[in-house]
Amino acid sequence: MAEGIKLILLSFLASIGFGLKFQMKPHYLAWAGLGGALTRLCYLLLLEVIDSRLIYSLLAAMFASLYAEIMAMKFKMPSTVFLYPAIIPLTPGSLIYSTAVNFLLKDTAAMWHDAADCASTLFGISIGFVLISTFTYYRRVYFLGKDLASHLLHHPHKK
Repeated sequence: MAEGIKLILLSFLASIGFGLKFQMKPHYLAWAGLGGALTRLCYLLLLEVIDSRLIYSLLAAMFASLYAEIMAMKFKMPSTVFLYPAIIPLTPGSLIYSTAVNFLLKDTAAMWHDAADCASTLFGISIGFVLISTFTYYRRVYFLGKDLASHLLHHPHKK
């Protein structure tokens, strides 16, 4: 329990730090930190009930992406402003590290195991982002009644 609270607090601080590094406006930093803390909380809760790394990574990424979309609508900003700090707790840094260490130690069995876990995590995260961003895009198209990407297809020089 205390370890989980510590991880949530550290995720809050890491997400704020990420926001600072990328020059996020100061009045959005607390929201960025909240995104990281809530994403970590979601991840920890999912770890308790789901055994599949792919699935709990996917669901936690969906949560982070949904949080970013809600904050983007609230503040009328691009969702990536809130998405990047929110996903900091999901990055599989320890898996990347242990994969590299096992490679250097020539422990191929452990290296491939960690690499597979890392790939599964990254795949789940990316699919979670795609699902939510696709859903929110089509939700906007449906409720606004226009194609938000039509400006990409419009060629002002052609008649």
